[in-house]
Amino acid sequence: MTGYYLSVDVEDWFHSHNLRPGLDWDAWDEYELRVVENTRYILDMLDDHDTKATFFVLGYVADRAPELVREIDERGHELASHGYNHELLYEQSEADVRADIERSVEALSALTDQPIRGYRAPSFTITDHAIEVLADLGFEYDSSSFPAPVHDRYGSIDVAGSETFTTTSNGLREVQLPLLDVGVTEIPWAGGGYFRFMPYPIYRRGVEHISRHRDFVFYLHPWELDPDQPRVTDVPLQYRVRHYTNLDRTARRLDRLLGAFDWEPIGNGL
Repeated sequence: MTGYYLSVDVEDWFHSHNLRPGLDWDAWDEYELRVVENTRYILDMLDDHDTKATFFVLGYVADRAPELVREIDERGHELASHGYNHELLYEQSEADVRADIERSVEALSALTDQPIRGYRAPSFTITDHAIEVLADLGFEYDSSSFPAPVHDRYGSIDVAGSETFTTTSNGLREVQLPLLDVGVTEIPWAGGGYFRFMPYPIYRRGVEHISRHRDFVFYLHPWELDPDQPRVTDVPLQYRVRHYTNLDRTARRLDRLLGAFDWEPIGNGL
């Protein structure tokens, strides 16, 4: 039976790598924190649909908004790690990757009694070394593998099999993001910008097609429901398009998607 797994990458608008060229990456504390209100909007929508999800929380957000992490926990959702500083993994040293993941777990574990079982790499930049670190730190699963044929940021790892739930060489469970087979190639169809770009009926049909053959994992970010967020103009056009397209439509589309399928946290599928 097909499973539908819902995930939220809890980061703020200024954490997006699409906007990084136009922001001071060392001045996060100076930017407006909007993630609390936007995440609560998602939490309320999930309550309306009696749905639970996995929230991959950035450690930086956990330290700046501990009450939000506690609220996610108290509302019955799965908490997981999105790292701490949202740095691309393959641009860091191996020691820095380990320190970042450890710091994120410490931040989350200080706010909840539930074990932190899952991880998702910033911008899906997973590496084989990071998988080794996750296994060594006691994680049960990673959900960062997004084997799109072409993307300027995604990482890659060696996994056994191409299904949604696979196994890495060291026994860690890998929960892969889905691609839609369109004949000549496969295109990303997991959520995020792909969800915002496509007309909703087409996107839904893609989900239905994929789920005939495998479990489906969906993701989005709280800032994707926030059309009033600050605008950063000093970035390449393609990144502005990726970040800002259809922000005013995401909430309505998400509400329809939540009602169309029976969603659950990723940890339920292990």
